[in-house]
Amino acid sequence: MLLLAVFMCMGALILGNLLQDFIKDETRLLEDRLWVWNRYGTTYRAFYTLYEITFAGNWPSNVRPILEKVSHAYVIFYFLYVTIIVFAVIRVISAIFLKDTLDEANNDAQHLVLDRLRKREAYVERLEGLFNAIIDDEGREAGILTEKRLAEILANPRVKAYFSTLEIDVQEGAALFHLLDNGHGEVTLDDFISGIMRCKGAARAIDTFALQNDVKQLDAKLQKLLTQLMSNQIVGEQLWRVRYQVRTPVRPNPQEQEFDPLRTLTNWINGVDEDIRDGGATPVSMGCVN
Repeated sequence: MLLLAVFMCMGALILGNLLQDFIKDETRLLEDRLWVWNRYGTTYRAFYTLYEITFAGNWPSNVRPILEKVSHAYVIFYFLYVTIIVFAVIRVISAIFLKDTLDEANNDAQHLVLDRLRKREAYVERLEGLFNAIIDDEGREAGILTEKRLAEILANPRVKAYFSTLEIDVQEGAALFHLLDNGHGEVTLDDFISGIMRCKGAARAIDTFALQNDVKQLDAKLQKLLTQLMSNQIVGEQLWRVRYQVRTPVRPNPQEQEFDPLRTLTNWINGVDEDIRDGGATPVSMGCVN
């Protein structure tokens, strides 16, 4: 900006001195001489006119009369000034301001990320302190939290209030324990921290997490059941035998049809339901009940 002000001041001095002869020339029209004096008669007037040309963008209205009324030789000065100062220098300055603005915005984003990381670390430290404070002596040795201990702790209203300061809406200890438990019947420090971090927020967030946890447990049980069915050929063969003893007197050739335990189990259950409805078989008669 200082360099731009220097260029504007130099241009005002040069242009003002060059136009003094026209202003003092009595052979020229008085109206034209007054117009030139009002815009370039003094250093202040010339500087302000160049300021308008530089920043206001109305340079044609201040340049065209000089070329037509005074001399077209001034086109050299205006050509250089508009090209170098108005176009090039102004855009360089604008680019510098834009770069500084983007750098500052980037720094603000980095500060925001760092601030969130610091808050997360502080929150995790609070959770670690809470976990170490609520576990009993037996759990302290193994580093685990039991459902009974959590229920006893949450029976205290002050503990529930402290959980509220952690943005955790807790209504009963059993529900919270099942949310934190990974299926082993106990909660470790890592399970406690990860579960609380996911439960953080309003009650709707806990409900969503509970539903997700139930779905995961159900999926794990189904995967375990399917794995056992596919790996246990003895059970599959027994189901095959029972199915065709009830529905058909002759067992089909295993080579003609590939054995599928899941399909066999489904067909057998459907067959048992039909036989019970028809009165042709009972669970006892099929060997399902000892």
